[in-house]
Amino acid sequence: GSMSEEAEPDYWTDVSTDTARRLSFGSVAEQYDRHRPGYPAEMVDAVLEYAAAAPGDPILDVGAGTGRAAVLFGARGYEITAIEPDSEMAAVASKRAATAGLRIEVVASDFEGADLPQGAYAALVSGTAWHWVSPGVRNRLAAGGLRPGGALAPFWNRPHWEGNPIRSAFDAAYLRAKDDFAVRARGPMNPSGAPAEIKSDRQWLEDEFRGDPDFGDFETRVYDWRQRYTTGEYIGLLGTHSDHIMLPADARERLLAAIAAAIDEAGGSFELSYQTLLCLARRRST
Repeated sequence: GSMSEEAEPDYWTDVSTDTARRLSFGSVAEQYDRHRPGYPAEMVDAVLEYAAAAPGDPILDVGAGTGRAAVLFGARGYEITAIEPDSEMAAVASKRAATAGLRIEVVASDFEGADLPQGAYAALVSGTAWHWVSPGVRNRLAAGGLRPGGALAPFWNRPHWEGNPIRSAFDAAYLRAKDDFAVRARGPMNPSGAPAEIKSDRQWLEDEFRGDPDFGDFETRVYDWRQRYTTGEYIGLLGTHSDHIMLPADARERLLAAIAAAIDEAGGSFELSYQTLLCLARRRST
């Protein structure tokens, strides 16, 4: 494709209709729970502060996965309704909530089809999942569920590859596997495919809500943090990404072997920088 086509972040294309990818995570639910990164505590605080929420208030978690974000908000004393369309992911979330003894109700449904109280929630959060909800529909559904003044707060984790010494070895591995990814070689774990932004600030502040009657007070915040991975942990993490899950088995094995060799050569572990982008919008009171 052309330069501009290459530079377009992958979340600008609507993936919500790609059911196979959207529901590809259940097959690796336990692995997902073990390997996917969490979210910074100060981000959780920022959401609650922006929402002017008090412990006991109801919070809706859309695309809850295995309950990573739900547990963080639940542990602060909030009552969480966690919606997850993949039944295997939802089962792991339920188990996680029960183990933690938190008030988290897991609903196995997609957001579009869920039967939820209207005007009820202090905040709607969505951890690296809001892009799976249909773009034309998600803001209307959010506006319906939130109480006046309530916060719409999706957030995304993205690896930040710039300056990482292991990057060139990873680039070489992905370059060799490029044809196997067909047109989807732009996932976040592919250093050359990962957009520099998460879901860009500009898209949230300008495009997502143009002319929207229900929301105001738009804000974005970025949190930087790092995580160290051993070879085994990182290979486990890659196996939870839809673009990798859907590769043909032999192509996936070749790619993961090359990645593993690169980490082993670097001493058996490496540190990855992450950025979490938090996007905020407030349900208008009128």
